[in-house]
Amino acid sequence: MYQEKRIAVIIAAAGSGTRMGSGISKQYLTIGDDMVLAKTLQVFGTHPFIDDIFLVVRSEDMEFCRQELVKKLRPAKLRAVITGGKERQDSVYNALQTMQRLIDRWPDDYVLVHDGARPFVSADEISRLTAAAVEHQAAALGVPVKDTIKRSDGKVFLETLDRNTLFAVQTPQGFQRELLLEAHEKARSEKRLSTDDAALVEFIGKKVCLVPGSYDNIKITTREDLPQTETFEWRSGSGYDVHRFTKDRPLVLGGVSVFSEQGLLGHSDADVLTHAIMDALLGAAGLGDIGTHFPDSEVKYKGCSSLVLLGRVRELLLSKGFLVENIDATLIGEQPKIAPYAAEIRTTLGKTLGIPAERINIKGTTTEGLGFCGRREGLAASATAMLSRSKSSK
Repeated sequence: MYQEKRIAVIIAAAGSGTRMGSGISKQYLTIGDDMVLAKTLQVFGTHPFIDDIFLVVRSEDMEFCRQELVKKLRPAKLRAVITGGKERQDSVYNALQTMQRLIDRWPDDYVLVHDGARPFVSADEISRLTAAAVEHQAAALGVPVKDTIKRSDGKVFLETLDRNTLFAVQTPQGFQRELLLEAHEKARSEKRLSTDDAALVEFIGKKVCLVPGSYDNIKITTREDLPQTETFEWRSGSGYDVHRFTKDRPLVLGGVSVFSEQGLLGHSDADVLTHAIMDALLGAAGLGDIGTHFPDSEVKYKGCSSLVLLGRVRELLLSKGFLVENIDATLIGEQPKIAPYAAEIRTTLGKTLGIPAERINIKGTTTEGLGFCGRREGLAASATAMLSRSKSSK
């Protein structure tokens, strides 16, 4: 509460982490002993001006966020975890809509919007930004640019801009709630897209007050943005799995249905390729094997999609601070040929693990007619996985 005004903050944490090159959203990386997003939530949760926090995350991160953040850490003042949209602007609008529905419970007058990947914002910056937002209805943090800025057509420089008038805009940005909602609805109706909320408010004719920020309040978008003292350890693991053929089941490899007269026998969907990958990931992290985590004695795993189990392995790795760097997997058998399905398998596995498909390699080999695979009694698969982890997250 500030000057009898109820203040909420929307934490926008639905980014994909593409520029991190890690396959994981940057806000789930660790700095010291804490997750980036946990640090961000803490600074707002402990600030006396802030009454309510609304967190926006990707749909695929929702379960992990609930388990690793909400249940374990119980962030103060967190009112709702909201599914984000395609763009950052969509995510903030989703949060505003949720706030509107819950207005009777939390009648917030002003809203701050902050990037989940800015964990170094200070309490003083939040205080000054809030005060300016209440006074002017719209305010944003900003710092003077240090570098010379030039305009270009992509081939040559066209103009050197006067950096004395240029500022790098930061978050949080603060607005009267109804004003921000109006700006978003106007932008949606006119299909206008912007990378920050201040621009949307400017578009409807409202001036946004500049509040001096700090160069320490960086947004983590690449590994280089992590503290220089941060170092990473690398882990590799291998996995191997075997399943015999059966005529009464479909064949699923890498989460993709493959044309075959025979499927594989197993307690789950018997996806031999995904099972080998799961064991490689668990092995690299020193977390046992799939039999330990998903025993065939458990009825709940009978017929279960291996992609669901792979998703749970990913959540387990994230909870231990591990990032999946790359996977190399080989299907061993005379039939079917894996090459026609490799691209789809890579895409499917990549979506489940939250990493680019190009970090996954899928190939096949035969045993030249030797052994049970050569006799076409079943299929085997082997996999190697590489993980990384910040040493301070152990």
